[in-house]
Amino acid sequence: MGYCNLPAKIFVVNTWACLFVFGGVMVVGCRQQYREDLDYSYRVQQTWTIDQLPEGEFVQFESVFWEPDDTISLRELINNEGIASGREVLEIGTGTGLISVLCLANSAKSVVATDINRAAVANAAYNAAMLCPNQSLDVRQVDAERPDAFAVIQEDEKFDLVISNPPWEDGVVTKPADHAFYDPAFRLMDTLLDGLPKHLKPGGRCLLAYGNKQAIKRLLAESEKRGFAAKVLDERDLDSLPDDFLPGMLLEIRPVVVSQKVQKGEFRPSNEFSSGTGSSAVGESSRGESAPSQPEEGNVEPEEGNVEPEEGNVEPEEGNVSAEASPGNGQDRIPLGRFP
Repeated sequence: MGYCNLPAKIFVVNTWACLFVFGGVMVVGCRQQYREDLDYSYRVQQTWTIDQLPEGEFVQFESVFWEPDDTISLRELINNEGIASGREVLEIGTGTGLISVLCLANSAKSVVATDINRAAVANAAYNAAMLCPNQSLDVRQVDAERPDAFAVIQEDEKFDLVISNPPWEDGVVTKPADHAFYDPAFRLMDTLLDGLPKHLKPGGRCLLAYGNKQAIKRLLAESEKRGFAAKVLDERDLDSLPDDFLPGMLLEIRPVVVSQKVQKGEFRPSNEFSSGTGSSAVGESSRGESAPSQPEEGNVEPEEGNVEPEEGNVEPEEGNVSAEASPGNGQDRIPLGRFP
């Protein structure tokens, strides 16, 4: 009798063994490659592919936010326009690491990714290791007690490209997954704007993706308060959209270019701007190049034997030479949406 049931018993044992192995593979995201530097303790919620990386499969850990429609336009710029190629990139709030991994896959020089959710930090590191094994993603954990945008960025660190798909609403965070949806008192937004002048390289770009009307209006208002230039990189009319919408809307923020003046032999920063019509007038053109300023009436003529200034350059004032652009009256601000 026992021998008659042996094939059935072997079948049952083999079936359970296969299920155990399959379950183990699923825990690590349907991968068979094990790495000691990765955290496999989180459950996998789903896996998927995206058009920009057709040969790879992204893994989403439990409690990590994932909504690909938030960043469609941003991913197109990275993949089709090469905005990350050869550049040092910072992503604030990386989630699954989708955007950071895409930057690595498109020849970014380096990528730093931050997140406040521990599962997201593990998730981004895992996806980068599996999809870009020959490149390194610097993933940093943000302390929940200090959730500022640049909290884990060194004072002297600067980036060519700062990107983020931040939380959209002012709300209370009660669990790790809530960090993807709520920005209490919009602290992340405000600290991001405040830290841009220090951490964005001259000529660098800051691109933010939002899918909430009120958050976008607040971002534009706060940018204007700081004298920043802001532009909506989307053809849709914001007022005609619902409060929450998809795909998300991409915005570019450009902080003040702080010029320096030589006064009595010392360099001193100046936040004053020269006025302009139809473009930002901060001593920088739309492509990040130094924009020449027109000479002011009554400037001192160069001494005999000195080289005449080129056409369009600023003729130096007596005892006050501008290092970047001639200052205005300190009252002007960069008009919103004026740069290409």
